[in-house]
Amino acid sequence: MPGKSRFALNDGYSTNHPSITRLRLTRSNRDPDAKLSYELVSPTTYSCRHSLTICWTKDQDIVYDFVVPGVHAELHSRSIAFTATTVSTPSTIQSEGYVSTAALFSLFSSSIKEEKTYLRLPSAWRDLYKEFLDIKKEQLNAADRATVRELRSIIQEQIEHEESQGVVLTNRFRKRNQGSGAVSEAEDSSRGDIRSTAGSNKLKELWKQKTSTLAYQHMLVSRSSLPIFGFRDAALATIDRHQVTIICGETGCGKSTQLPAFLLENELSNGRPCKIYCTEPRRISAISLAQRVSEELGEFKNDLGTSRSLVGYTIRLESNTSAQTRLIYATVGIVLRMLESSQRLSDITHLIIDEIHERR
Repeated sequence: MPGKSRFALNDGYSTNHPSITRLRLTRSNRDPDAKLSYELVSPTTYSCRHSLTICWTKDQDIVYDFVVPGVHAELHSRSIAFTATTVSTPSTIQSEGYVSTAALFSLFSSSIKEEKTYLRLPSAWRDLYKEFLDIKKEQLNAADRATVRELRSIIQEQIEHEESQGVVLTNRFRKRNQGSGAVSEAEDSSRGDIRSTAGSNKLKELWKQKTSTLAYQHMLVSRSSLPIFGFRDAALATIDRHQVTIICGETGCGKSTQLPAFLLENELSNGRPCKIYCTEPRRISAISLAQRVSEELGEFKNDLGTSRSLVGYTIRLESNTSAQTRLIYATVGIVLRMLESSQRLSDITHLIIDEIHERR
């Protein structure tokens, strides 16, 4: 067919019926009673394209962030239809298999629980699924590179603006966006003394109450056994001297849990207000790490995100924080949306980008 790309498997798989692909869709934990129907949408039988409609028996909360190129998806509350638009195959068997694999990928590739489903597919469809994974990875990498370029541009504009106004970047992010005019050291010092008169003592008292609990003292013993604990003072001194610090360590040494806690403890014990954001690449990581750090600070299980806790988390469609929260674990997308808002990161004193090796 003119203008249509053709897809064909190796001869050894050309008659391999996509029954396993169908089975994974109909017998999935999502809805075991789902019904599938195929329809030939191409005008010829020698250049086949199919449409696959999945009808659920109950409403589905389907979220997918990727559709296979050349396959159109139409989503409803209890059904979803995938239609091959620019890819055709020599036979109906291959065409059904192609649109089935594309549907399987679109629905389950973003699910941690079902991300290994494709391993049970026939080898030909498994290889096709892997090709889709490569395409998705490249698209995500391209989006990440574009985001990095945009962030660099924003930071550079901010630096140029502050330099033009005579503002010196010191003490990390604390003075960023606090004024549009030049600020002398004497004026800044006097304002700091006024603010710290009541606030500093209050923060010190808050931290004293936290550290005096038996739960905190008990958890401190286990925390001190982690490798990063011996580098606490060196890490804090380095962060205090530099605006950007890169910390490397083996998996399990305590980077994700201890470093944010070190910063929180150091700021509050010195009576300095702080708002620490730690970005995580996955939502489950943000939640589990926030729970762990909250526990290590001696807080009760249900305190996380409440006024009784200093720790919280923010992910898509869910924010578990309060006015008392000082350490927030968040997904990267949340922080990026904060950058797009009018306030940007003006209220954040520390920004920790965890798992930096995944940001390529």
